Amino acid sequence: MELSVVIPTRNKLERLALSLHSYLPQRPKGEDWELIVVADGDSDNTLELLHRWRERLHLRVVMTQGVGQSAARNRGAREASGRLLAFMDDDVLLCPDYLARCMRELDEREERVVRATVYTLYNLRVFRDPAAGTLYPAYEGRVKEDSPFRQALLQGDTILNNWPAVSRQCYRQNRFERLVQHCLAGVPGAQRIPWMGLSGSGVVLDRRRFLASGGYDEAFGLWWGAEALELGYRLWRSGMEFRHLEGIYSAHMDHPRESSLETYGRSFAYFGDKHRDPDIPLIARLIQSDEDFAAALDGQQRARAL
Repeated sequence: MELSVVIPTRNKLERLALSLHSYLPQRPKGEDWELIVVADGDSDNTLELLHRWRERLHLRVVMTQGVGQSAARNRGAREASGRLLAFMDDDVLLCPDYLARCMRELDEREERVVRATVYTLYNLRVFRDPAAGTLYPAYEGRVKEDSPFRQALLQGDTILNNWPAVSRQCYRQNRFERLVQHCLAGVPGAQRIPWMGLSGSGVVLDRRRFLASGGYDEAFGLWWGAEALELGYRLWRSGMEFRHLEGIYSAHMDHPRESSLETYGRSFAYFGDKHRDPDIPLIARLIQSDEDFAAALDGQQRARAL
């Protein structure tokens, strides 16, 4: 088998249902691929949803008990049969040729980690269910029926049969995505931080090289923020090349993440203590601040040279 796509999920039933629609048009290597969804301690009806999708996609379900994204991704990778691994999130939509384009790039050079632009569907952040328009409790009574937020609602049929309608909403990039692209562009001060290219979703790499790296560090547990970047750092140190692909993209169905932000500092503190690289706390700061990327990275480079 050529490709295994691994998606960890936990209690995001409504977004996962929409995300799965974006895999139906994918045709990498003549459909020689599989989708592995790792249900990590879900308490909603995710398993029922996945059971319904087994006949529509070459989909396998793996169950874990709230082990966190790192361990869930590793479990999916161990279960995988593909020569290549793609790690995707459960709230992301892929443009129709995403997987095929990534695979062509890795056929040219297997020592690469490839990824593409992630756009943010910001107007969906108020909806627990972006198809039905059900709001998160914090937004109930605040979003009127004629609000622009309501115009952003998505249906699975639209994703499958009218991708241009989705594409028209793909114009906003969050600060993290802009920073990743800045680091992969090789501009002065940023060329030493290509490991930013291993974001949580949308990355594809050789499975054998992933396993040789030891995979995601499971000590992150349920912390959020740096687990993927830490793997990227180790892959970079081992000689892997990071490449940003033009012409394809994914779309993140935005949502509140206050509970995740509570663990952000601990996640980066662990990352920094493990590798003792001054660029790590700098990146942690730049993701959350309004600082100019180029100036901050150049300043760090100058400080390192002294």
